[in-house]
Amino acid sequence: MTRRRKIGTLAALGGFAAAAALLPGLPRAQADELSELKANQQLLQQRIEQLQEQLALGAKPVPPGAPSLAGSFPRSFLIPGTNTSIAIGGYVKFDAALWLNGGTPNATSEVTPSVTGVPSVAGLPLDLKGPGPLFTAPAFNPHSRGNNVFHMSAAESRVRIETRTPTAYGLAGTVIEFDFYGCTASPIDCSNLSGATFGQLPRLRLAYGTLGALHVGQDFIPVNDLASHPELFDFGGDAGEFGFARAPWLGYTWELPYGMSLLAAAVTPSTSFYGPTGALEVDSFGTGLAGTYAAPTGLAVNPNKTTLPDGNFVLRLTRPWGHIAAEAVVQKLELQDGAFITKNYVGYGGGFSGHFIPGWRFAPKDNFGFDAYAGDGLGHYANPPGAGEPGTSNALATNFGGPAVNFYGTGLPGTTTRANAARVLATTVTQYGAEGNYQHWWTPTLRSTISAGVQYADIPTTLVGVNANSLFYNKRLITAHFNLIWSPVAFINTGLEYTYGNRLTILRQSANENVIDFAFQVKF
Repeated sequence: MTRRRKIGTLAALGGFAAAAALLPGLPRAQADELSELKANQQLLQQRIEQLQEQLALGAKPVPPGAPSLAGSFPRSFLIPGTNTSIAIGGYVKFDAALWLNGGTPNATSEVTPSVTGVPSVAGLPLDLKGPGPLFTAPAFNPHSRGNNVFHMSAAESRVRIETRTPTAYGLAGTVIEFDFYGCTASPIDCSNLSGATFGQLPRLRLAYGTLGALHVGQDFIPVNDLASHPELFDFGGDAGEFGFARAPWLGYTWELPYGMSLLAAAVTPSTSFYGPTGALEVDSFGTGLAGTYAAPTGLAVNPNKTTLPDGNFVLRLTRPWGHIAAEAVVQKLELQDGAFITKNYVGYGGGFSGHFIPGWRFAPKDNFGFDAYAGDGLGHYANPPGAGEPGTSNALATNFGGPAVNFYGTGLPGTTTRANAARVLATTVTQYGAEGNYQHWWTPTLRSTISAGVQYADIPTTLVGVNANSLFYNKRLITAHFNLIWSPVAFINTGLEYTYGNRLTILRQSANENVIDFAFQVKF
């Protein structure tokens, strides 16, 4: 009995001594385990966030045992060793267009076939019939030469690279995109493209980054509501759509209750005017020797100047049936010639747009879209850019360089005086427009879109005069489209599209366009 008790006592003392010996190592072991636990927790949380993002964007979660390179958004993959998902996409598009009338037989760029909408209509050859020398058709009439003109092109094809990376500050993303419209934007001679290799150059379309609600870089401007626009093969779009295409900008979006959001942005500015010697934008021409301007309009200087970014504001309501949006623009405009003229103006305006799906039982995918705007001094916000600019949509009208101011601004001897400068007047141009569209799905792979739009500019002839330049200033543009699009597989679109266009200038001269376009587009 005594012996057993002694053995038990000794065993207890031994166990106690062993435990005491291990005590100094406990804090280190616990710290290592805690660090490992935290690291595992962090990795687990990161993966949960990626899965949540996948589900929110409609991507299917990766099944057990599948490769782990699947990215966080559709058609993306993970860059090995990072949390960044990347997607490479784009499309190849071929257009073959026949202008029944209103064509350009000597186009200097083979991108022409894919632009049949408002940029093309804005520069249609006028149907001049007299009376008087100003309205009489030239001997070699561009209008009559525009009948039965045929072009083909693949210049609208594009490449897009997009990345997304989860961070503690929200999702970080980048987008960069190119197409092949670059020739007309470069300093090289773009004529004779069809003589050898059809050498269109790449052009930067998009280059922007995001971090949470912050958006910085070149993208479609905020007031341009792409979701409200029709599905067209035409790259030019309809008249009456608010906002030009793409520009550098910086913006922030606040998420509001009930599916609403508010976006405020600073957009790169542009001042432009109609004048007696022609229409000019702030970047219409550059400087020559000794800082002088090579002014094709006969002016000694381009007085357009920008001093502040434009303000863009968008209030948007998103619902399962679609969305509606209210947009507003404010911009500072300045004419400054470095001598006696410094004039400041404010351009402003707003618009409404939307897109909705009625959910009809007999046609559940049919949808409608609309766009409308009005303002004073909107400039290029009242018209998508392209052919016919800057004669289509400028913010100001002025008599700078005309006879009413003794040709002040032309650099002629005796014209640059304070007295002549005092006669220079300018005003903002009132502009407004509207567009509507409807898409019907005949079958799950066959659909049609019908759309129409109109836009107006009230340009005062009392300032710009009645002359060979103001003859081409557009008062009204009308466009309409109808197409039949077939998708034999999900990533291919092909079909036919008809475009109608009408141009009316401030001197009541007009022109029409009728185009049939065949397109074949393969996405990747």
